Amino acid sequence: MQLNFRQLEVFRAIMIAKTVSGAAELLHVSQPGISRLLKYMEYKLGIALFERHKGRLIPTPEGEELFHELEPIYQRIEELDVTIERITRPDNHLYQIACTPSLATYVLPRLLARVKARMPHMQVKLEALSNEEITDFITQRRVDFALAFYDTEHPLVMSEPSINVGMVAVVPQDHLLAKRKSLQFADLVEHELIMYYPETLLGTTLNKALDTLELDTPPRMAAMVRYGDDACAMVEQGMGIAVAFEYTAMPHRFPKLRTIPVKTPKQQVHFLRHNGISLSNNVRQFYELMKSEIRSLNEDIV
Repeated sequence: MQLNFRQLEVFRAIMIAKTVSGAAELLHVSQPGISRLLKYMEYKLGIALFERHKGRLIPTPEGEELFHELEPIYQRIEELDVTIERITRPDNHLYQIACTPSLATYVLPRLLARVKARMPHMQVKLEALSNEEITDFITQRRVDFALAFYDTEHPLVMSEPSINVGMVAVVPQDHLLAKRKSLQFADLVEHELIMYYPETLLGTTLNKALDTLELDTPPRMAAMVRYGDDACAMVEQGMGIAVAFEYTAMPHRFPKLRTIPVKTPKQQVHFLRHNGISLSNNVRQFYELMKSEIRSLNEDIV
C-alpha cells in the first residue's frame, strides 16, 4: 500500500505530539478524524504503528523506522519553504557586491543605508577590491555586481555608466591655496604632493595631468600611497597636499582639511555585472534600486 501525503502528515504529527489530541491541535483538525485516519492506515498496512498506553501513543519499531525515513523528507520540504521565501522576497536576501576602495569608505555605506530603508531585512556582503580583482570576481560569479571607477572591454563583463565624480585638491586649512575657489593641476606642482601608485586610478589620472604640463622637473613627492583616505591622512599630518575624489575628503571625515575643486574631467562610476548570466528577480530589484539611489545620493551631496 502507498501512503498519501495527508496520511504521512497525520502520522508525523502523532509522532511529534505523542497523542491524538496533540496531533489534532498541530494540524487544526478534529480528534475523531485523526483517530479514524490512523486506524485506516494501520489496517491497510497490516501492522501497528503505535501501542496505546494510558492515553498516549508509543511508536512501534515499525513506526519508528517509518518516521526515521519520513523526517528527512519533511526537513527538505521546510528548507524548500525557506528557499521559496528567500527567492520571492527581495528584502530578505543576501546580496554580494564589490566596489573599488575609494567608493567603499563613504559612497557605498551611505548608498546601502538608503537602500536598507526600503528593504529593511536585506543582507549584504561587500568586498573592496582592485579593478583586476573586481573583474575576476564578476567572471567567477563570486559577486552579483560591482561599482567601480572604470569601464571594461572584458567580453564577460557588462558595464552601465552611472554618476560622475569630480576631483578636489586637499590642503590644510591654513595652506596658501586654501582660499582659492578652484584650482588646476599646474597650481599644485609648486607644493609637495602626496602621490599615488601609478597603477591606481588616481595615480593614472594625476600622472596624465602632470605629463600634459611638460614640466622640466617633476613635482616634489612627499609620499606615495594607494588610497585617497591615506592621502588625506598624510595631508592632515602636514606631509603635503593631495588630490582625491570629492567623496573621499568630506568635511565631517577630515575637518582639519580644506577641499578645492580641480578643473579636470570627472570620473564616471560604472555598474559592472556578468554579461552572460541574467540577474534573478531579487538581485535585479536590488540592482535597479541601487542605481536609482546612487543618483539621488549624488544630487544630495554635490
